[in-house]
Amino acid sequence: MADTNLSKYLDDPEFQSLLVGCLESLDRGETIDLDALVNDFPKYAQAIGRFLNDRQLLQQVASDFGDVSPSHVAVAAYANTMESGTSPRDSTFGPTVRYIGKYEILEEIARGGMGVVFKARQMNLNRIVALKMILAGQFAGEDDVQRFYPEAEAAAQLDHPGIVPIFEIGEYQGQHYFSMGYIEGQGLAQKVADGPLPPREAAELVKKICDAMAYAHDRGVIHRDLKPANILIDQNGQPKVTDFGLAKRTEADGSLTGTGQILGTPAYMPPEQASGKTDVGPLADIYSLGAILYCLLTGRPPFQSASPMDTLLQVRDKEPIALRQVNPSTPI
Repeated sequence: MADTNLSKYLDDPEFQSLLVGCLESLDRGETIDLDALVNDFPKYAQAIGRFLNDRQLLQQVASDFGDVSPSHVAVAAYANTMESGTSPRDSTFGPTVRYIGKYEILEEIARGGMGVVFKARQMNLNRIVALKMILAGQFAGEDDVQRFYPEAEAAAQLDHPGIVPIFEIGEYQGQHYFSMGYIEGQGLAQKVADGPLPPREAAELVKKICDAMAYAHDRGVIHRDLKPANILIDQNGQPKVTDFGLAKRTEADGSLTGTGQILGTPAYMPPEQASGKTDVGPLADIYSLGAILYCLLTGRPPFQSASPMDTLLQVRDKEPIALRQVNPSTPI
């Protein structure tokens, strides 16, 4: 087992040489096999893992020194933080972030108002995952955290081929995250961006999404933000629902949404949700499924305007344009 007393290694030449070698390998763009290092140097396992995860800070420290070797400066800076008892952390998701706990960050996939999603490799299982984190990182407020976890907890209850699975929920050095299945493919929003889909293809896709949401509803989970951007299409052409960020559990809703506060995507939400009502049920998702079908058949949502507020007013007060007026070839 790895020794937790890190300070005893500060003057160990073998340990410092190992750290320098790790950093130089990373600088050359090579991937560190942490499992192999742990096997070869078991007494340094915890220290090695901490060093790799704190690499961004060490690089920033190193950049402040002139002609001194960045690798050796990094080791010195690392030793100082260990000796002082501080725990350096990454505070931003910049391009140099490489490791979050057991996950190696490969690339950014998506970014929204609250969270950021990375393609990552879970090193202990050697599998590719999607890793979602709070955008504010360790500076996230209590409300941010309380909005973040219900998404993972709601989706983690669901085991259906039409829903992106949740693997792990956790926190690492103040960074809240959850890992989920990585879908190799494209979003439904990208698929429809080139124009309407053939009616049969559109109907078959929405039927499969309906099956997934019927499963979720049977288990007391309402999505509340269904839209093409939250549907991923895998390499076999199968749709998978993701982003349960506004999910509500019917048996015990822990939502932070207050009366009159509108959350969701205006173009795909039902009138009652657009009016600020928070007691929306499964019918809200059913409306959104119809709005998705409308979009797939016409290439546009039922309502769209120059501003979200104008779209909300349209959703609340108007009827959508008939399908055949937008796409005369629609067979309904």
